[in-house]
Amino acid sequence: MRCLLAIGIGLIGLSACESVSSEKIEQWKGTQKGPPRIEEALRSADLAPSLRAEAAAALADLGMPEKVDEVMAALPANERWEILKSLIPLHIKTMENAPVPKARDARDGLFSVRQYAQPDDQKQIDAAILISVEKDLKDGRFAGGRHSQEKMLVAIGTPSGPMLVRLLSDPKAPYKGLAELLLKVGDESARDKGGGALVRRAVAEHEIPNDMWIALGTLGGQGVTEFLTQKLVKAPPAEAALAAKALQQARYPSLLPLALKIAADPKANNLVRDEVFGVVEKIGGPAAQKGLVDIIGNDKKDLVRYRAFEAALEAGKVEAVQPALQAFSDKLSFKKEDVMDFLVKDISKLGVAARPAVLSALSSPAALARITAVWALEAPLANPRQSLGTASDAAAVLKLADDKASLKGFPAGLTVGSEAKRVAAVLQKRGS
Repeated sequence: MRCLLAIGIGLIGLSACESVSSEKIEQWKGTQKGPPRIEEALRSADLAPSLRAEAAAALADLGMPEKVDEVMAALPANERWEILKSLIPLHIKTMENAPVPKARDARDGLFSVRQYAQPDDQKQIDAAILISVEKDLKDGRFAGGRHSQEKMLVAIGTPSGPMLVRLLSDPKAPYKGLAELLLKVGDESARDKGGGALVRRAVAEHEIPNDMWIALGTLGGQGVTEFLTQKLVKAPPAEAALAAKALQQARYPSLLPLALKIAADPKANNLVRDEVFGVVEKIGGPAAQKGLVDIIGNDKKDLVRYRAFEAALEAGKVEAVQPALQAFSDKLSFKKEDVMDFLVKDISKLGVAARPAVLSALSSPAALARITAVWALEAPLANPRQSLGTASDAAAVLKLADDKASLKGFPAGLTVGSEAKRVAAVLQKRGS
């Protein structure tokens, strides 16, 4: 009677008169009306947990993992745990024996239910996922499925570290991307071991590839730092520059004295010096800012001083604006276009946060600082429709109208005062 009623009202899914078996689930996978029946089997509390697990695995195999997620999320915890006892081995078997696409789907399914697993089951899941991910990474397959490899390794956490160290130690395994993963999931011990493995691979290279330099700098650690420092100090310029570039991938505060020494050395290779400025920028902080301000005040090359100014603003942000400007000697010769290109533009990159420092520089004892501040208030920011200065700043700028100071190299008649009057008028128009 119940069977006839189910047919009569057109219910979709399993009727009470229809039995469910492993064979039926496999058969339904190949029919148009099968997926709803498989889903109903997964939902049915009357079925054995092992059959419900087979239904979940079948839906994943059919490319319907979201449906499994939906159903599992709605089940009581005790039902999920019973299903997982059978579902975990099913997914693991598929991961071990199926072609890559199917194995990846099974791994995604396993990771999706990981959040519901009890501690011992979760350990089993993690161990299987790590084996699968290691195989993918070793074969150069960094693309995941529904769940990225990074997401899975981050969820597993520090137990992922030894696997990544093994890969980094394998001369045949690709290392690109592994350093970033180990940096995110590994503890200090794993990161040091991974860095040591990379150093050994680098030493064995006739010419270290650029990606390996980046990986070394990204991962860091004592062994990496010592290796890159030796390259920076003793290697030919081209290789030393690559070592410096690698050291820009992370902060290495202990290298600040050496980096500042090289940056300030007029005999150092220009390419190496430029990359070392990047190292100082990355380290940042008051000590880096002070060292860079000293270079501005003492170096004899225009481009080096301007590079040091750029680095000072990167290291010290808005706090560096006025000290760095005042470090330039007024006895030097300046081109207006250089001031605009190297000083004003660098200040503009700091955005509206630089406004207080620029307004303060209007009263600086250094003529270069005053005129740069005037021009910075006029200059556009990253958004061409915005600028540092506003109409309310016109009065402060106009106070410099009688400032007759000029700088060597500027066009005749161009003074701080003449530019202040012009820019004040521009700022006033912004308020109208």
